[in-house]
Amino acid sequence: MMHYEQHPPQSHFYHHPQQMQQMQHQPPMPLLHEFTNTLFTVYSSPSLFLRATGSQLDIHQRKLNVILPHALKLAEQERKHGAHSLAPNQFWICAWSPPTSSSSSSSTAATTANAPRLEYILSCTEHHLGTYPLFLVHLRPIPSISPKSLSHEMARLASYLSTLLPSTRVFSIYGQELPTRLLCEHWSYVSGHRIVDGPAYYEASSSYVTRETLLAANGGKKMASLPVGHEMRLARKEDMQSVAQLCMEFAADSPPFTLTPARALQESRYMIEHELVYVYTIDRIVTTVVAVTRTSATVAGMTKVYTAPKFRGRGCAEKLVAFVCEQKLFGGTVGKNGTKSSSFESVVLFVGHTLAAARVYHRVGFVGVGPGKKKVKTAMGTEVEVYTPDAENWLELGFEDTEIGHW
Repeated sequence: MMHYEQHPPQSHFYHHPQQMQQMQHQPPMPLLHEFTNTLFTVYSSPSLFLRATGSQLDIHQRKLNVILPHALKLAEQERKHGAHSLAPNQFWICAWSPPTSSSSSSSTAATTANAPRLEYILSCTEHHLGTYPLFLVHLRPIPSISPKSLSHEMARLASYLSTLLPSTRVFSIYGQELPTRLLCEHWSYVSGHRIVDGPAYYEASSSYVTRETLLAANGGKKMASLPVGHEMRLARKEDMQSVAQLCMEFAADSPPFTLTPARALQESRYMIEHELVYVYTIDRIVTTVVAVTRTSATVAGMTKVYTAPKFRGRGCAEKLVAFVCEQKLFGGTVGKNGTKSSSFESVVLFVGHTLAAARVYHRVGFVGVGPGKKKVKTAMGTEVEVYTPDAENWLELGFEDTEIGHW
């Protein structure tokens, strides 16, 4: 089912002074993109969403890891069990720029060039543990977009979104930093829900590792053998309670998305049954978990990395992350059915803004984090980060008086 909206109502439009300062310090970009007559389409069917966006999603699989894998999973469920098997009130808003030319050329190249361009996606979905935040992903490099135009576009999106769902459903929005901050301010104005005071729910940098960067980080060598009594592997049924405990501790560090013991056990059971979580054990004690729960054709998303406090400082997380990346990029993990896993072109994750974590992932081979972040000096003498595709700052902001989900 699709809904079309070509002329959404005008919305309040402003910039926070801090945002203006950040915009002014961005490196100069020629010919900044301006949003003009963007068309919104809304898909309540994951299959229709994927069919309509097709190849425009394929080339952005790293960036879209928070949206695409879940849409693929829901589309498979829809195919096997029908639309009635899906939870209600899920949808994807796609924003399209109109064709750049009215040429009637029949060549394939001209047809592609003159097709509407997918600019960004906002998803509203849920999973086995509850509702997800709204995920916002812009496909163009953020520094290439006019900040004023971006703010106006996010105001249009906020107004349109208010016609599609109860405002209490929007407990948080997660996406690239600047558009997310702008959308949240406009949504707060439109909906009347204040942005939660204090620290953001989550601030992180997106990053990725490939076969090349993994091998380069390790000098082209394979991982060293582990000490006696140490093991890295897929989690098994007998690890369920231990994995659940670490899941609960991990969630406790991510308020408000905490887990009760029962829900932590539910998450642990789901990940183990679907072979989504790896463990590092010392003398059969589970010290560390790494979960890979979002996958598309060429990209695997690492969604949870956690070490029990008493085992920290031993390199367990770094070794397990490197091991999982090696398994996903080169294949080799043998599942319970005896078959080896397929290989991916990239492994992606979000790295919190802490120096220690960034250094760990940089040492494994992840791009654009820690010492891998490139900076240049502007004419004003200030240092700014160089934009690295698929290695961007992301932000999650929450709203008061809403129904909290989980992710």
